[in-house]
Amino acid sequence: MTEQPTVAPPGARPALGWLELVVGALAYVVLQLALFVAIGLLSEGTPPAPLLVAVSAASALGAVAIALSLRVRSAAAVGLVHPTLRGIGLGVGVGVLVWLASRVLIVVYVALTGDRSDPQEALTLFSGPVAAALVVAIGGLLVPLGEELLFRGLGYGVLRRVGRVFAVIVTAAVFALAHGLNVVFAAAFVLGVVNAVLYERTGSIWPPVATHATFNLISFALVLAVGSQT
Repeated sequence: MTEQPTVAPPGARPALGWLELVVGALAYVVLQLALFVAIGLLSEGTPPAPLLVAVSAASALGAVAIALSLRVRSAAAVGLVHPTLRGIGLGVGVGVLVWLASRVLIVVYVALTGDRSDPQEALTLFSGPVAAALVVAIGGLLVPLGEELLFRGLGYGVLRRVGRVFAVIVTAAVFALAHGLNVVFAAAFVLGVVNAVLYERTGSIWPPVATHATFNLISFALVLAVGSQT
């Protein structure tokens, strides 16, 4: 018996194609560059941390919107279907497990490289309580939604036609590279792999969003807690 695909069974929802993937990827890069330039020009000195974080969410959401506007015009094509409580609960639980695993990966990374820098600390510490709260809200909720729609809904949704294993590895690798070659690279790769599998198994983008949001919120909360004690 042939296994039926979980994410986009034939006839169940409109299918994304290579056009959407290429245009979405280009739009993401262009939007990020344009927004960073705009923020730099409008800001005096260092741009506010919430705006820097918002760039990631806005560019990802904008890129997906542009890709969907080409032909498909259906949110269901990127997994925006009615969520289930079981799926959301699964996502939250997996997010906790991935975060715990990331602590081990970070310890190994620091031991091998000596690099202790954490990109999240630069965004949240010394920014004031209001800015820190905005960073947590945007980075913990909007960024996971935008990035999951882009990397899993659009990226994995198209590449899986080449092969599921190929799609999982490639989208996870690109997702990790988008976060930089730093202490979070390995954790981002693992998160990308897990969320691609979740998306494949559930057919909904919401469990991966829940996993990603849980991971980010725990990370930000701990950074803020440590910062408040210094």
